[in-house]
Amino acid sequence: MTGLWRYIKNGWERILFGCVGAACLGFTFVFLWNGQITSASAVFAMSFFSFFYSNLARFKKFKGLGFEAELWEDKQKEAADLIDRLKNVVTVYTREIVMNNVMRGRLGAESWQKRLDLIDELEGRHSELGQQIDFSSLKRDVESVFIFDLCSPLASSVRQSIESTKAEAGKIASARFGNPVKDLEGWNKFHENLRSIASKYENVFERAKTENVAKGILLNAQNAKEQFKDNFSIDLKFKDGVIDRLEVLAALIDNRPITITPELVKWADDHDAFLI
Repeated sequence: MTGLWRYIKNGWERILFGCVGAACLGFTFVFLWNGQITSASAVFAMSFFSFFYSNLARFKKFKGLGFEAELWEDKQKEAADLIDRLKNVVTVYTREIVMNNVMRGRLGAESWQKRLDLIDELEGRHSELGQQIDFSSLKRDVESVFIFDLCSPLASSVRQSIESTKAEAGKIASARFGNPVKDLEGWNKFHENLRSIASKYENVFERAKTENVAKGILLNAQNAKEQFKDNFSIDLKFKDGVIDRLEVLAALIDNRPITITPELVKWADDHDAFLI
């Protein structure tokens, strides 16, 4: 009810002229039906101008009875639609610029901080222009690549530690079963258990988009450690700091989006920190 009253209050002139125009148009048809052409023409003119005045506020320009006019409200709607389409185009281009910058030569190239600054700058520029664009999807994709750069060196370090320990276990097998092998069944069982230990955590880049890859790498490391201990009585050791960092990252990734600190940027830039 309040909305109806507001509409009547703000547009009573349009309603009045619209009603007059409708009434005159009705009389026009009556006069035409009765053959009163002159009267019908006069009343139709009144109807025309009534409808015209009822929409006068909507016209951006009016040339004459020629007749050339543009509805201002329609032009505003067209402009709004155009702005929305341009926002979509800007979003696509911004995404391409950012992701190309993020993916291009990450190893040994510029610091992650510069890439993050680029996102902030582009977002700020759009805000200055009054373009309220949702960059949440783009930021999550960038964050996924950032997480990959954080976790990839750790995954490589864990894999190298497991492979080194497998080589150590292989030497134990040679000493235990001799050369030539005297216990073929034991030899095969030994190596079957050794092969069952997964050394590589696969598809870190793709998994970083949807999974907690730090937790996955940590679980892979823990499983390998238990298997070496149970099957071969070997203590699997990792490079100092690897497990601690994986635990820190696993907790952070569990609560995405993560807060990117200078320390995390330093970790992501240091690709060789845990290589053996």
